[in-house]
Parts: sequence; C-alpha cells; structure tokens
Amino acid sequence: MYITMCRGYELEKEMPNTSEDFFNRSEITIVTGKTEKTFHVLYVRYFEEVFAGQNPALIKDAASSIKDVLALICIIQNESLLKRKRFYVNEQDVFFKYLDGINLQQALEIPAHIKEHGRISIKDAAEKLKMTVHKEI
Repeated sequence: MYITMCRGYELEKEMPNTSEDFFNRSEITIVTGKTEKTFHVLYVRYFEEVFAGQNPALIKDAASSIKDVLALICIIQNESLLKRKRFYVNEQDVFFKYLDGINLQQALEIPAHIKEHGRISIKDAAEKLKMTVHKEI
C-alpha cells in the first residue's frame, strides 16, 4: 500500500448560514494494487489551535500543519479506518489521543516527501513516525 497524496485545507462557508469555516479537512489517497482510495478526516479547527498552543515547539513551520497529515496519522494509529471513507473527529480528547506518541516533526515532512518522490509506503510512513500500528482506539 502506497500513499500518493497527503493534504489538508480549511473549509470555507458556501452559504452565509453554515458553519463550514469552523472545520478543517485532511485527506490521504492510498493505492493498493490497481485500487485507489481517498480517506477524509473532518475535525473542528479549534482542536488544532489548542494543540498548537500547548505544543508551540512542535509547530514551528507555518507552511506545514496538522491538517496536512492528520488523515495519515489516523490511519497509522488505527488501521481499521482503512475500511471507511470518512472519519469525523468531534471531541478534543479523541483528537489529542490520535496525536499522542506521534513524532509530529517527522509527520509534517511526509507531504514534501510524497511531492518529491510521488509516493511513500504506509509501512515506511509508520516507521518514520516511530509508531506501531494499533488496531483500535
């Protein structure tokens, strides 16, 4: 299994009475054989702001952000998410639990690695993050 895309972005309001601008989306595209699948994580942007405030040394580079790698982190932390298309994180404790034990600096380098090399295997990504793959969180 290879990761061919890893990115994140802030949602914007499509209509004045919606709340999209409070959320971020993280996406990862995984290729297995001839099958390509994109996995999405939607979460409350405030969680990332709280985490960055509590860990300012981890978030040094404004060009890369947790939203760029959260989908990858979720897949590595909980491989059963590969069976799903979307995952919604609506609790701060769950958000922090997924980031627990992650080498975030290494994680934030993965999108640049993919851009340069075109892909990275999930196994190599997990090793870069120095993580063991958990079955369930």
